[in-house]
Amino acid sequence: MSIEKIDFDLIDEEDLKELVYAQVPEGLRLEFKLTDYGKSDSEKRELLKDVSAFANSHGGHLILGVEEIEGIAANIVGIDIDADKEILRMEQIIRSAIEPPIPNIRIRPIPLESGRKILLLRIPRSWNPPHRVAAQRKNKFFVRHSAGVHEPSIEELRALFNQTDFALEKARQFRDERIHIVANGEGLRPVIDGGRLFIHIVPTAAFSGMVHLDMEQVHEKNDCFWPLGATGMSPRFNIHGFVNERGGEKNHGYTQIFRNGALEAIKANIVRDHEGHLIIPGLILEGYIFQKLSQYINGLRDVGVPQPLIVMITLEGVKDAHYVVNNDGWGNYGPQLPENTITLPECIVDEYGTELNYHKAIRPAFDALWNAIGYSKSQFFDKNGKWTGLM
Repeated sequence: MSIEKIDFDLIDEEDLKELVYAQVPEGLRLEFKLTDYGKSDSEKRELLKDVSAFANSHGGHLILGVEEIEGIAANIVGIDIDADKEILRMEQIIRSAIEPPIPNIRIRPIPLESGRKILLLRIPRSWNPPHRVAAQRKNKFFVRHSAGVHEPSIEELRALFNQTDFALEKARQFRDERIHIVANGEGLRPVIDGGRLFIHIVPTAAFSGMVHLDMEQVHEKNDCFWPLGATGMSPRFNIHGFVNERGGEKNHGYTQIFRNGALEAIKANIVRDHEGHLIIPGLILEGYIFQKLSQYINGLRDVGVPQPLIVMITLEGVKDAHYVVNNDGWGNYGPQLPENTITLPECIVDEYGTELNYHKAIRPAFDALWNAIGYSKSQFFDKNGKWTGLM
C-alpha cells in the first residue's frame, strides 16, 4: 500500500520495507535520501529547496534514511541521530526561510529494529503558492516534476501566481451564483425574504477537483455548523452534500456544506421595520456572525478542508435600510445602505488558528461595512483585533 494512503502517525518500519519489496521509484510525490540534511549552508538550502518544491507542486513525502539505486528504494538504512533535536532544527530552518510559510508540514521519526531511525516528512500541496526560499540574501522559487526539482520557467511561475487569483475569481462566481439562486426563490425550500445575510467560506482548493468531503464525517461534526441565530436545527443530507436547516415551517436559513469543502450560511429576515424606518441592528447581526465564525472554520478543519480559506460576507435585499451600530440597536439611524446587495471585501484565512486570528483576518470586511455608514472603521473590535461588540 502507498504510504500516502496510510495515516501518517501509523506508518512504521514494515510500511517502509514495502517500498523496497515493491521497488517503488522516486517520483513527483516521493523522494528518498540516504542521510539527513547537514548543518552547512548548502545543505540547509537543499532542505529548503526540497520542501518548497513539494509544496509548490503536488505535495508529497521526503524519506531520510533510505538508500536508492537509480531512483528506486533499495535498502532501509536509517540515520543515527537525536531525532527530536533534528526535527526541531529542521522545523526552525523551514519556518525562518520559506515565504509565505507552508502550513501543516509534518515530520516524525520512525524507529527501526537496528536502533536507527527514519525521518519522514509529509509536505502538503500548497493552495497559496508560490513559496520562495529566502536564504543568504537569495530569493528563489522551486517546483518539482517526475525527474526532480528545478527552478520554474516564467510561464510556470506565472501559473503559480495565478492560482490564487483563479481561486478567488471562482469563489466570487460561486458566491454570486448562490445569492442569485436564493434571491430568486429557487431551491428545494426557498429562503424567506426580509433581507438576508450570507456567509460563504470557500477553500482555495475547492475548484481543483481534489477536495471530496466525506459527508458522514460532516454529519458527525454537525454541531460545528449550527445555522446563524438558531435555537434548533434539522440536519440532513441533500443533493449538495449536507445541510443544517433552521426549524420551522418556513425556511429562515441554514448552513450548507458542499462536497468541495465550501460552506454557505444564511440568515433571513435581517431587516426590521422600526417606526417607519428599515433597520438592520448591526450589533445583533455581527453577534450572530462572530458567535459561529470560529466554529464554522474549525469545523471545516476537522473534516479535512485544506486552507487557505476565502471568507465572503454579503447582505442582500437591504437597499435603503439603515445599518444601526449604536449599542441600543436603534436611535440615530444614520445613512441608508445604497444598494440592494452589499458584497463586503473578500478576506483570507491563511491557516487554521485561534479565534483572534479569525477575527483579525475578516476585520477588513466590517471596516468596509462601517465605511458605508460614515465611520473610518468598525468600532466593535478591541485594540488587539478581537470583535467585542463594544464601542
